[in-house]
Amino acid sequence: MTELREQAIGEFLAALSSGDPTPGGGSVAALSGALSAALGCMVCAIAGRKKGGQELSALSERLLSLREKLLDLAGEDAEAFSGVMAAYRLPREDPERREAIERALAGAAEVPLRVAAACVELLGILVKLAPRATPQSVSDVGVAARLAGAAVESALLNVTINLAYMRDRSRKEALVERRDKLQAEGKALAERAVEAVGLRLP
Repeated sequence: MTELREQAIGEFLAALSSGDPTPGGGSVAALSGALSAALGCMVCAIAGRKKGGQELSALSERLLSLREKLLDLAGEDAEAFSGVMAAYRLPREDPERREAIERALAGAAEVPLRVAAACVELLGILVKLAPRATPQSVSDVGVAARLAGAAVESALLNVTINLAYMRDRSRKEALVERRDKLQAEGKALAERAVEAVGLRLP
């Protein structure tokens, strides 16, 4: 598969619409986060024309970094899923098969956990950006917040589906703890961001 960042939008959507399991929901979750971060960058650029200042510049730099990170993770998610499929294709009599599957499933859960963590960080930035946006662009912060919140929830769905097939209890419990923490943080920050935007809407 062509690296995601090299694909045109139409090519990505065609690949997503096909019967191939990659790219799938995990890549879409990460890409949604990248779109949210890019929208935040736009708001910073618009506000910067009128206000300027180091604070907006710092927010923009963090958003740009997250945009790139999430775009990379969109590609990594597809690679992680391919690893799971490769582990399941090992011969059933192979004594290493079960551990290979466990490692692959843990890896496939790790990527969306990183997506969710990046989007939680993103939501925190959007909370700060909402009161600094221009009146004409504050709704874009709201769109970004809704996207980032959905990206957190969507990424964590991919964590849950991988956990369902894991047998290693200690490994699974550690991942569940991280998932639940990110879900709570994401929900709280998404609500704060949307509320901050609502205070600025006419």
